[in-house]
Amino acid sequence: MPELVTALRAIKLQNTWLDGEIVVLDETGVPSFQALQAAFDGAASQAIVYYVFDMPYHDGQDLRGVPLEERQRLLAKALQDKLSDAIRLSEVFDRSSSNLLASACKLGLEGVIGKRLSSTYSSRRSADWIKVKCKNRQEFVIVGFTPAAGTRVGFGALLLGVHDVNGELRFAGKVGTGFDERVLRQLSVQLSKLIVSKAPFKDIAGIDRYVKWVEPTLVAEVSFGAWTTSGRLRHAVFHALRNDKPATSIEREQTGSVAEIKQPSTTPAKASMRLTHPERVIDASTGLTKGHLVDFYAKVGELMMPHLCNRPVALVRAPDGIGGSLFFQKHAEQKAMHGIVLLDAALDPGHAPLLTVGEPSGLLSAAQMSVIEFHTWNGRTEDLTRPDRMAFDLDPGEGVAWPVVQESAVLVNELLKQLDLYAFLKTSGGKGLHLVVPLARAHDWNMVKAFSQAIVDHLARTLPKRFVARSGPANRIGKVYVDYLRNGFGATTACAWSARARPGMGVSVPIRWDELTEVSSGAHWTVQNINARLGDGNAAWTGYDQTAQSLKKAMTILDFSAD
Repeated sequence: MPELVTALRAIKLQNTWLDGEIVVLDETGVPSFQALQAAFDGAASQAIVYYVFDMPYHDGQDLRGVPLEERQRLLAKALQDKLSDAIRLSEVFDRSSSNLLASACKLGLEGVIGKRLSSTYSSRRSADWIKVKCKNRQEFVIVGFTPAAGTRVGFGALLLGVHDVNGELRFAGKVGTGFDERVLRQLSVQLSKLIVSKAPFKDIAGIDRYVKWVEPTLVAEVSFGAWTTSGRLRHAVFHALRNDKPATSIEREQTGSVAEIKQPSTTPAKASMRLTHPERVIDASTGLTKGHLVDFYAKVGELMMPHLCNRPVALVRAPDGIGGSLFFQKHAEQKAMHGIVLLDAALDPGHAPLLTVGEPSGLLSAAQMSVIEFHTWNGRTEDLTRPDRMAFDLDPGEGVAWPVVQESAVLVNELLKQLDLYAFLKTSGGKGLHLVVPLARAHDWNMVKAFSQAIVDHLARTLPKRFVARSGPANRIGKVYVDYLRNGFGATTACAWSARARPGMGVSVPIRWDELTEVSSGAHWTVQNINARLGDGNAAWTGYDQTAQSLKKAMTILDFSAD
């Protein structure tokens, strides 16, 4: 890019590093990656424009620790009267995020970048900068192609993949539109030289058997409508090949939302918490650290609060990380964590006070104290003598495949429907699923527990090859144990949106019944990939608070004696 080199030299900045992005603008003034690629392919770099947006060093001074707002001021001053058609300053818009995004989309831009003004300069991914896109768009590794059909030349569709957090390549779906005939011909020539006999990943179930696999070295930029819950693309459109990024670096991107810009993670600020040892690894299987866990609870805090509100909570602590000893804490002698509230000791006589999470900051301060999991009671503090829900934990034994767990949840739900009871569903974050039945406070703990046991006993008698009513690993080999013991006084179940202290750090997530077939395991969502689900929030449980149900009719149908 000799023209850009000349333009930068003319600025005559000394000992300065500029951070920005090069683009080529189309006839409407919108950046076009295809035009940028064409500029390189044709050695026509005179059309390239450099938009500068940051300055980590200036005049020999290290500015990385200076807040972004001040770096922007210094950058504007350094470039004053030195800008040109080739070098431009990326404008900052302090406006309503929703209006700004709408304007960007109307102009045909890909989206906007939201930046926290107080953030320091980071040379890695950070929650202080988030992408907000008009359309979902990112790079994918090309892993194969399907044969062309009809009059089409070249190939039918490209098969795409992304790397997971462990660096393993995963199938992400197909793209069959967005190609012109020139691209089809050129790309098919490249693909023909890369054909291999085996897929570059293990799981090829459901993939067209006529696919030709290729070495995973080419990268394609693709826009798409959405990700499915099974990790596949919907409505994908090809835009260009990318030769500026190695295929090994391509991962599923996590993008922000307008809501995230409006409320840029204010929860940590409320906590006024000093995080110690954020670099400490708590899950060796993924490399997740204490800092990652705190970031996770900062994201899900507002979603989690309706499930925590006014419920006694038990904390699962892992001082030595996952794989070390775990400690289950239900009581506290004194207040030690900001946002974790001590309840009236009279609620649980003879013990130290029970705990509850009073505000989202409590999740962060608890995570600072090595808490990974949050478990809640089936009752609320305003009347802890009677539960307001009944829970069933489907726990698969050894040798039980995931489709059997899914089917088992449907069978339990069908029985509940016959008892005129509606159950809400969530992943456990571990191996199984949780069914939660909202209740009117009409019965005490012993009655609800006894009736939940009667339901499970009925399942085990009716389908003895599928269900077991007794706990213990030996009793449930090849079967699903439906745990009703969660319904006793003081018993708890992992809260919705809680991380789990297990390798991979799955998350318990509310889902709709019609989503069950698309969920790949009880740990389908994890601390690493939870961003993909945040937009759905608690929508799967819409109406929960208005669904308090009586057990009287159900007891009659099941011929359960309240005596």
